[in-house]
Amino acid sequence: MTLKEKVAQGLSEAIATRGKNKGMLKSKCPKMDSYGSAVWQGIMFYSNPHKMGIGHMIFMSKECKEVYQYIKDAGEIIDLSTFDRDGNVLRDLRLL
Repeated sequence: MTLKEKVAQGLSEAIATRGKNKGMLKSKCPKMDSYGSAVWQGIMFYSNPHKMGIGHMIFMSKECKEVYQYIKDAGEIIDLSTFDRDGNVLRDLRLL
C-alpha cells in the first residue's frame, strides 16, 4: 500500500462524513495504531494539541508514523487548525 493510499484511508477513518460535524475530525480518535489514528493525531497537533493522546503516539507503528509525519508536514503548508470544534471555541476565547 502506498503512502497516498494510507493517508486516504486514514482521512476516511478520522473525518466525520455526516451529521453536524461533517468535514471535521471525529470527536474521538480512531482505534490505536491505525491510519485513522495517525491522521487524527496529526491534524489534532494543529487543531487542539490538548487532545493529543500520548499512548497513541508511543505505540504507533512505523507505517502509522510515516502517515503522521506526512500530515504534520502538510500542516506547515495547509491550515489544519480549524478541524476540531473545541479548538475553534478555544481560539475564539483566545485560550489556544
